Amino acid sequence: MAKKSEIARDKKLRKLNNHKQNRETRDALRSKVKSLDSTPEEKLLAMFSLQNRKVDESVTRHTRRCWKCGRPHGVYRRFELCRCCIRSAFTKGWLVGLRKASW
Repeated sequence: MAKKSEIARDKKLRKLNNHKQNRETRDALRSKVKSLDSTPEEKLLAMFSLQNRKVDESVTRHTRRCWKCGRPHGVYRRFELCRCCIRSAFTKGWLVGLRKASW
């Protein structure tokens, strides 16, 4: 089980990433930096304004966690569960269509 402070921090980051206005302004600045049409001065100003924004606002800072136990590693996107919780749910019969591997 993950620490409650880590889970709370992850929820806070998720909330910050889901703000549409934050994402639109950040995407606009990034596109201005990558654009071939913008002048070097515009690119420089866009880079400085990106540096002044919150670091946690970036989508890549988001960590995928298991919704059941909060584990950050080994999380499957399809179920949003970690491998440990998938195994326990599978043995209890809660996940349909999975087969235990044997080789």
